[in-house]
Amino acid sequence: MSKVVMSLPEGMVKNCLIGGAIALVSYVLLQMLCALLVDQGVLGLDQIYPLVCVTAALASFLGCGYSVLRGKGTSMLPVPVVVVVFLSLTLTAALLTTDAVSVENGLTGLGLSMAAGGLLAALVGYNLPKGKRGRTASRRKRRK
Repeated sequence: MSKVVMSLPEGMVKNCLIGGAIALVSYVLLQMLCALLVDQGVLGLDQIYPLVCVTAALASFLGCGYSVLRGKGTSMLPVPVVVVVFLSLTLTAALLTTDAVSVENGLTGLGLSMAAGGLLAALVGYNLPKGKRGRTASRRKRRK
């Protein structure tokens, strides 16, 4: 094993994979809701791409939020990993269902939306109170 894998916090890989799966499931459910709204005539066809970007950001926020909360706010390293897992799962599904995936079809906006949702989760997670464990560790360091 490499030194990078051995130095990762305990359970981070599992939390990142679960966060990516949560992001994918929530993305699919939100897309179904958007499709229902378009089918009912509440939203127009010209609003599909912005809806895809918004649902990608929201799903990424949910998946990254899970990994940040499970990581107890000690590191923001899981956030880009969850975004990469989510993006790779989404691209895999896209490649399995279409002939080609290209940047002209909105891939850049989708990836940036996923990154924005992850960044928002990291900012929210960073500002959450750390709890007793974080405070006592910092006090011990100052006393020594």
